[in-house]
Amino acid sequence: MKNNVLKQWLKITFLGVIGILIFGGCGSKYYFKPEQQSIEGSIEYDGIAPSWIGSVVRDGATLLNGRFITKHAEIPNIRLKAGSRYLNETEEYYIVQRGKALILINKDDRKETNIPLESIPVSVSMDKNLIAIIFDTNTIAIYDLNRMQVVYRQDNVPAPANNTLIASPYFLSDIVVIPTLDGKLIIVDKASMRLVRNIVVNGDKFFNNVIYLEAIGNRMVSATPKRIISVSPNIINTFDANIKDILFFEDRIFIFSNEGEIILTDKDLNEIRRKKFPFAHFSATNHGKDIVVLETQGYMITVDDSLQTSKIQKLPQAITEPTFSASGKIFIGDKFFNIQ
Repeated sequence: MKNNVLKQWLKITFLGVIGILIFGGCGSKYYFKPEQQSIEGSIEYDGIAPSWIGSVVRDGATLLNGRFITKHAEIPNIRLKAGSRYLNETEEYYIVQRGKALILINKDDRKETNIPLESIPVSVSMDKNLIAIIFDTNTIAIYDLNRMQVVYRQDNVPAPANNTLIASPYFLSDIVVIPTLDGKLIIVDKASMRLVRNIVVNGDKFFNNVIYLEAIGNRMVSATPKRIISVSPNIINTFDANIKDILFFEDRIFIFSNEGEIILTDKDLNEIRRKKFPFAHFSATNHGKDIVVLETQGYMITVDDSLQTSKIQKLPQAITEPTFSASGKIFIGDKFFNIQ
């Protein structure tokens, strides 16, 4: 009898402890909640897109109805075939992934050029006849459209777990810079199609793909989710953070962290100022006259380019749908805001 009572008591105690752990864990998740007096009104959507966002890449978004949004915020009157995903564009083509193939859609006559490949392309850039490709296997390649063949290829360690914002390859005057899914930049000479340099941005094993790559003047800035680097002809500077996104201008870099911080640095990644929005989870960043960032609980945060002043406005609702930031617009689900 005593044993049964003891067992029953132990069972109740055990369940009570588990309950405390569960509910305590749930209660420990905090959300961004600015004070009411700090909210400067509300903002309404500026327009409606033709359909909801289905998938997002660094340079575009594919809608559920087969249409797509370019990085210039254009939505061409083209409906992609089922299973296709928009990746990028040039002055002449829209570049689309369909299975293990790239589809080049001519902007003038809508004629399609099908390029069969060995694996699924996940990020692409094109310059004249050259197409730089990152595959889901972490292999990289350069395809010559004139010769209709791969002219450079490099296999890398597979990286199955990665951030969806995979940076696009970058063409400079005499080199091609191709980011990888395991945190490196592969630099290839255009003329000889030989490896020039291999730069390790960060060496983590998981979720370590390059999420950002941009060059302005003699400065190249790149980042993984954990580290940003600034490459000049003389030196490579680094800055570690839990990175959500980056905006890079000629003389300054804005880093948006997963801890709700906006960090301003110079082009050498020397920190100038940081501003924290407690428990904020950033969803999309953009810039016009000022820097604009959306927060998932339903707020638009605007800061000046010296990070000294800020304004918080209420969105029509919390952000639960995919977002895509394009030139002058931020798309949320099937709606968008204009960024002035």
